[in-house]
Amino acid sequence: MSNQSIFELQLPEELLPFLDKINGNSINKKVRVAFAINLFAQKTVSLEKAAELSGETLIEFMDILKEQGLPWGEYTDEHLNQDKRVIKKMLKEMDSKK
Repeated sequence: MSNQSIFELQLPEELLPFLDKINGNSINKKVRVAFAINLFAQKTVSLEKAAELSGETLIEFMDILKEQGLPWGEYTDEHLNQDKRVIKKMLKEMDSKK
Protein backbone atom coordinates (compact mmCIF):
# COMPACT_ATOMS: atom_id res chain seq x y z
CA MET A 1 0.00 0.00 0.00
CA SER A 2 1.90 3.03 -1.24
CA ASN A 3 -0.46 5.87 -0.34
CA GLN A 4 -0.59 6.25 3.41
CA SER A 5 -1.55 9.08 5.71
CA ILE A 6 -0.39 9.57 9.25
CA PHE A 7 -2.94 10.48 11.91
CA GLU A 8 -2.77 10.94 15.62
CA LEU A 9 -5.42 8.75 17.19
CA GLN A 10 -6.79 8.98 20.68
CA LEU A 11 -8.52 5.88 21.97
CA PRO A 12 -10.39 5.38 25.22
CA GLU A 13 -8.57 3.07 27.62
CA GLU A 14 -11.58 0.73 27.50
CA LEU A 15 -10.70 -0.17 23.87
CA LEU A 16 -7.23 -1.43 24.71
CA PRO A 17 -8.34 -4.89 25.94
CA PHE A 18 -10.20 -5.34 22.66
CA LEU A 19 -7.17 -4.34 20.64
CA ASP A 20 -5.13 -6.93 22.54
CA LYS A 21 -7.34 -9.58 20.90
CA ILE A 22 -6.38 -8.39 17.41
CA ASN A 23 -3.30 -9.72 15.62
CA GLY A 24 -0.42 -7.32 15.25
CA ASN A 25 2.74 -6.25 16.97
CA SER A 26 1.89 -2.55 17.14
CA ILE A 27 -1.16 -0.41 17.85
CA ASN A 28 -0.93 0.82 14.25
CA LYS A 29 -1.14 -2.73 12.92
CA LYS A 30 -3.92 -3.71 15.32
CA VAL A 31 -6.06 -0.69 14.38
CA ARG A 32 -5.46 -1.37 10.69
CA VAL A 33 -6.56 -5.00 11.05
CA ALA A 34 -9.54 -4.06 13.22
CA PHE A 35 -10.65 -1.47 10.68
CA ALA A 36 -10.35 -3.97 7.83
CA ILE A 37 -12.34 -6.56 9.82
CA ASN A 38 -15.07 -4.01 10.43
CA LEU A 39 -15.25 -2.98 6.77
CA PHE A 40 -15.52 -6.63 5.74
CA ALA A 41 -18.10 -7.48 8.41
CA GLN A 42 -20.22 -4.50 7.31
CA LYS A 43 -19.93 -5.75 3.69
CA THR A 44 -18.35 -2.47 2.67
CA VAL A 45 -15.37 -4.19 1.05
CA SER A 46 -14.67 -7.64 -0.33
CA LEU A 47 -12.63 -10.26 1.49
CA GLU A 48 -9.72 -9.64 -0.83
CA LYS A 49 -9.85 -5.85 -0.34
CA ALA A 50 -10.12 -6.22 3.44
CA ALA A 51 -7.04 -8.46 3.44
CA GLU A 52 -5.17 -5.89 1.37
CA LEU A 53 -6.22 -3.04 3.68
CA SER A 54 -5.16 -5.04 6.73
CA GLY A 55 -1.70 -5.60 5.27
CA GLU A 56 -2.17 -9.38 5.50
CA THR A 57 -2.30 -12.03 2.81
CA LEU A 58 -5.72 -13.38 1.93
CA ILE A 59 -5.05 -16.64 3.81
CA GLU A 60 -3.72 -14.79 6.87
CA PHE A 61 -6.76 -12.51 6.91
CA MET A 62 -9.10 -15.50 6.62
CA ASP A 63 -7.30 -17.01 9.64
CA ILE A 64 -7.73 -13.73 11.55
CA LEU A 65 -11.46 -13.75 10.81
CA LYS A 66 -11.66 -17.36 11.98
CA GLU A 67 -9.84 -16.47 15.22
CA GLN A 68 -12.35 -13.65 15.74
CA GLY A 69 -15.25 -16.05 15.18
CA LEU A 70 -16.31 -14.31 11.97
CA PRO A 71 -17.25 -16.31 8.87
CA TRP A 72 -15.39 -15.27 5.73
CA GLY A 73 -17.86 -16.99 3.43
CA GLU A 74 -21.62 -16.90 3.31
CA TYR A 75 -24.07 -19.66 2.58
CA THR A 76 -27.28 -17.83 1.83
CA ASP A 77 -30.83 -19.11 1.42
CA GLU A 78 -30.38 -18.71 -2.33
CA HIS A 79 -27.33 -20.99 -2.20
CA LEU A 80 -29.40 -23.55 -0.30
CA ASN A 81 -32.21 -23.37 -2.85
CA GLN A 82 -29.74 -23.79 -5.72
CA ASP A 83 -28.21 -26.82 -4.01
CA LYS A 84 -31.64 -28.36 -3.44
CA ARG A 85 -32.52 -27.93 -7.13
CA VAL A 86 -29.24 -29.51 -8.23
CA ILE A 87 -29.62 -32.45 -5.83
CA LYS A 88 -33.20 -33.01 -6.95
CA LYS A 89 -32.08 -32.96 -10.60
CA MET A 90 -29.21 -35.37 -9.89
CA LEU A 91 -31.49 -37.79 -8.04
CA LYS A 92 -33.96 -37.69 -10.90
CA GLU A 93 -31.17 -38.44 -13.39
CA MET A 94 -29.91 -41.32 -11.24
CA ASP A 95 -33.42 -42.80 -11.05
CA SER A 96 -33.84 -42.59 -14.82
CA LYS A 97 -30.57 -44.55 -15.34
CA LYS A 98 -31.75 -47.49 -13.24
